[in-house]
Amino acid sequence: MRPKLILLSCLLLMTGIVFGQTEITGLVTSQEDGEPMIGVNVIVKGTTIGSVTNLDGEYSITVPEGTESLVFSFVGMRTLEIPIEGRSTIDVIMELDALGLDEVVVVGYGTQRKSDLTGSIVTIGSEDYEEQPVNRLDQILQGRTAGVNVTNSSGAPGGELSMRIRGANSINGNNNPLIVVDGFVGVDFRDVNPTDIESIQVLKDASSTAIYGSRGANGVILITTKGGKIGKPTISVTGRYFISNVLKTYDLMDAATFAETANARANDVGSAPPFTSQEIDEFRRTGGTDWQDEIFRTAFGQEYQLDYTGGTDRIGYYVSGNYLDQEGTVINSYYKRFSLRTNVDAKITDWLDADLKVSFIRRVNNNTTGDGRTDGAIGGTLAWAPTTPARDANGELTINDPVSSIKSNPIELALNDRIVETNTFNTNGGFLFKIIEGLTLNVGYGISYINAQTKNFSAGRLSNNPDATRRTDETIFLQNTNTLTYDKILGGIHRITLTGVVEHQLFQTDGFSSTATNLQFPDFRYDNITLAGGVSSLAFKEKQTIQSFIGRVNYALMDKYLVTASVRSDGSSKFRGDNRFSTFPSLGVGWRLSEEAFLQNVSFINNLKLRGSWGQTGSQAIPVYGTVTTFYTDDYEAGTSFENGALTPGIKIGNPGNPDLKWETTTQFNVGLDLAVLDSRLGLEMDYFQKNTTDLLISEPLPAYSGGGSIFRNLGEVKNTGVEFSLTGRIATASEFSWYSTLNATFLKNEVTSIGDREAIYLDGDAGAGMTNLPENVLIPGYGLTNYYGLTYLGTWKSNEADEAAVYGNVPGDSKFKDFNSDGVIDADDYGIIGSGIPETLLGWNNTFGYKNFSLNIFFQSMMGYDKWNFAYAHSVMAVADAREATHSDITNRWTASNETDIPHFSETDLVEIQSSRFIQPGDFLRLKNLSLTYNLPQDFIRGVNGSVTIGALNLLTITNYGGIDPEAYTNRGPSDARGADPGAYPNAKTWTLGINLKF
Repeated sequence: MRPKLILLSCLLLMTGIVFGQTEITGLVTSQEDGEPMIGVNVIVKGTTIGSVTNLDGEYSITVPEGTESLVFSFVGMRTLEIPIEGRSTIDVIMELDALGLDEVVVVGYGTQRKSDLTGSIVTIGSEDYEEQPVNRLDQILQGRTAGVNVTNSSGAPGGELSMRIRGANSINGNNNPLIVVDGFVGVDFRDVNPTDIESIQVLKDASSTAIYGSRGANGVILITTKGGKIGKPTISVTGRYFISNVLKTYDLMDAATFAETANARANDVGSAPPFTSQEIDEFRRTGGTDWQDEIFRTAFGQEYQLDYTGGTDRIGYYVSGNYLDQEGTVINSYYKRFSLRTNVDAKITDWLDADLKVSFIRRVNNNTTGDGRTDGAIGGTLAWAPTTPARDANGELTINDPVSSIKSNPIELALNDRIVETNTFNTNGGFLFKIIEGLTLNVGYGISYINAQTKNFSAGRLSNNPDATRRTDETIFLQNTNTLTYDKILGGIHRITLTGVVEHQLFQTDGFSSTATNLQFPDFRYDNITLAGGVSSLAFKEKQTIQSFIGRVNYALMDKYLVTASVRSDGSSKFRGDNRFSTFPSLGVGWRLSEEAFLQNVSFINNLKLRGSWGQTGSQAIPVYGTVTTFYTDDYEAGTSFENGALTPGIKIGNPGNPDLKWETTTQFNVGLDLAVLDSRLGLEMDYFQKNTTDLLISEPLPAYSGGGSIFRNLGEVKNTGVEFSLTGRIATASEFSWYSTLNATFLKNEVTSIGDREAIYLDGDAGAGMTNLPENVLIPGYGLTNYYGLTYLGTWKSNEADEAAVYGNVPGDSKFKDFNSDGVIDADDYGIIGSGIPETLLGWNNTFGYKNFSLNIFFQSMMGYDKWNFAYAHSVMAVADAREATHSDITNRWTASNETDIPHFSETDLVEIQSSRFIQPGDFLRLKNLSLTYNLPQDFIRGVNGSVTIGALNLLTITNYGGIDPEAYTNRGPSDARGADPGAYPNAKTWTLGINLKF
């Protein structure tokens, strides 16, 4: 009898458990098109119990007894809380959340509701670009966000770029923003695989960036990578294929025209013609050498991505692998990237969560054109004569062109190696302790190990002196971040979040470099540099630590009145004494007028918020040991031995230290407005900002009598003032057709307001061989950070100006320059500012059209109000070594007595000055940056598989008056922000793409 009672009791207990739970099913569709939505999260409110909709938009979830509501959420849609009310079937229609007011936005060391933000923060989600042919972070950011200027200084695959958020602040330091990936600071933008990104937040004003203190002066980009999702595991496979060509080439003379022009020049100056009529006829028959065609090519590329995502209510995981292999449009240039990432997050107990993120990226880049100088491969194509054959009768490269100052064959320059191999291993994560309700402690860590190998080789066939360099750099970065957060709602109207952070960072780099000249076995290139005529080696080590203490308060009253205040104290080992620590405060306020009673009856206004902020950030833009005196040995300083006359080494001061150096400080003021009207179909964000950077850190040259070198000083101030607009619109939302558009504009003024006790600071941009012998860039109060310095070109002296020309020793047809001091002499005293390289206006216009299964994206980008110094063009229309070096077709339109143009005639006495406004050209351009068409395969095309096919193009159309190949490209040599000089920089490419994506 007793066993039966026990069995009956167990059955009753199980029945109670079963009847204590309820299964709820339903269908989730989109309000816009009525289609089922895949991947919508369905969560039992207040628990970790959840589900996700399947391929048909259906879900099923078992809820405990007493559950009152379910929460439905999806990126870009309004989060809905639906009461159960005893129902077993609940169908839901998701609405587009154009404003994302309920969206939780990642901010520094935490998160906030978008509606509570007082700062200027822009969010870019993966859905904004995932169907577009992008494989680098800069391609996502370029032109898509007001106040952000992304410029590809080199179009080489894997090449350099510059990012500027609200202008440039520093002369000596790097003006690129801080990149933070999952809380890990200082990540290289090339170490981020765009497919791994869930969302990007761009922090622009001081209320947002001050919490990053000494590293936030240039703005901050926060990246959150993808994590696990509750539900059935999903596999995503993507393949992309690329075909690229150079945007355009210079209009150069063919061999016959060049030879005729060279003979005409010889006749004008009274010398023997260099080419016979028979040679010219042969050039007409063969065409000569097209040097641009010799080094440019059609480039191919491929990229593959594999993702595996899944999770339960206790653990989530995301695993991805990516491989990119991309040729450059210059022969021998390429970029290869291989990446792996694993993200795991787990709910260990009710009071403890943990997460772990591990990534490995290997990058191999061969930028054969180097720094983009006039004596590089691209610059050489404009200097070598088309009458010179590329190869001799034996098929060997021609060693030299007797009339070119670029001594090496451009093909040889392109075939030289400048390889950088970088292996980066990152791991970061932490533990989240839920101490009591609303109080959490996040103990985070991060470790980064970077090994970089540099391998350079130059054949040196002209001088018969091949050389090579091999360098190894190992960098370790450690980060510990401890964040205590208290989040509480008091009385139903007071929302308070308190955040306290203690953070420690350590950077250490060990390096070794060897350079060999006169290689005995050049076929081995950089792999056996010990067998050489001369070998020099250098070893170095750097170590830096930063300690930070951070506090922040977020307060919202009735969701109307908002306050954010923060303070950060940073200590850096770069500085000494009392200057080691600095404090960076900020304050932001907001007022949501749309929540006030007096606007409740204004139905067309959905959101109206005023914002204001003030704050300070810093920069430590000096070398690790910039405050201490450095020394090095020099054979020549100590003289020779009395015994044998041999050179003996001595000690020389490298750079004197300055123990009084202190932080650069940027103070920023911002006011903004957020507006949404017509059921949130139209939205406007507008900001006015002013940034003042004081105590600029500048490396100032010292006179030779003091030993030379340079010393760092705090000298000068820079101001950036601007207005930003961002307009969004859901123009069409029909069931089968949609049109979503965003337009952003930035108007910026950059100005140096002080340089201390100096009238001007002259900087050398180092454009290359035979170019300039005076500074190319100058800093003068009242002008910007990038100002070109030279003579003002007035054209040519005309025949009716012969008498005036004679005063300057000129004749009609010679170059005419402005004599500023009216002394009858054209010299360095007549130099002045002749152009600016910082754009005044930035525009971006993005349109996404949807029709049934098709999606079309059209994105335009524009920069206006800036100049380019076209050194490459200058080299092709003037003679540095000999007039025959001029190869551009413009030479055929030179000044003559019957054709008085502004292109100077041939002359041996004319001052043909490259450092003049003659070669300053407007860089303004409008570019069709991206065009992509995606077709989503029907759900029944392959059962259980979703797929899409995308064709697209990058840089398809460029409208510009710039005379070079690419208005974006510029040299990356010279001072930090000496942008705009183009001595033969690697241009961006026009790229066609085909992509296929399948999800299982």
